[in-house]
Amino acid sequence: MTEAIQRDMRSRTEPLIHAVRAHEQGAKSWSFSGIAARMNRLYDQLNNDFFRGKLPKALISIGPDLIMRYGYYHVGRDGIGAKHRIHLNSRHFGRSESDVGVTLLHEMIHVYQHLFGNVGHRHRYHNREFADIAGTLGFEAQVGTGVTKQVSGWLRTKLDQLGFSAFEKMIPDQQAEPIRKPLRKVMWKCICGQEVWAERGYALEAVCKVCHGAFERPDELTEPDEEIDLAVAQAAA
Repeated sequence: MTEAIQRDMRSRTEPLIHAVRAHEQGAKSWSFSGIAARMNRLYDQLNNDFFRGKLPKALISIGPDLIMRYGYYHVGRDGIGAKHRIHLNSRHFGRSESDVGVTLLHEMIHVYQHLFGNVGHRHRYHNREFADIAGTLGFEAQVGTGVTKQVSGWLRTKLDQLGFSAFEKMIPDQQAEPIRKPLRKVMWKCICGQEVWAERGYALEAVCKVCHGAFERPDELTEPDEEIDLAVAQAAA
């Protein structure tokens, strides 16, 4: 991607990002307003210090998400026209401020890879390039999964200097939840309580030998809506 194209993209999207940021900071009824302001400042600081200011401003959304991930990076025009979005999973805000800062840095590497790196035709972001960049920025990441294996002392110090402590939780009274991998099998039940397990995505057609009723799959737990959606929609209106 040429520098001219990048400048053109920034000129079109950055006013939108600034509007969203301003709305988030003023949304006092939004429980993550203060955290959003801190994460936006951290993004700008890390961009200048680690990426020489080359990354465009990204829309940082915050809200509950699937328990098996701390956050994710999304590229592509969304409903309000933002090109790059980083989502931080508020269900993991029982971790330290520093850990959440490392998650943001992790996703910023994905922004860099998309614009300047190589993710391959299958868009594999957690490749060797990702691990190498992570290593130069102070944390060890596993190739293939992107799991952070170790964070260097100097990166912890850097984040602490930027206001993200390794000893303070992002949300003080929230308990840290472990990452849980999704089950490969799901449980089905009949009306008499018998249980069977089947591969996820398989449409089970079986009858209980006890009550002769069909096995049914209990309703899946639904994830709550992301609080960011309302703030973003109002800012874009």
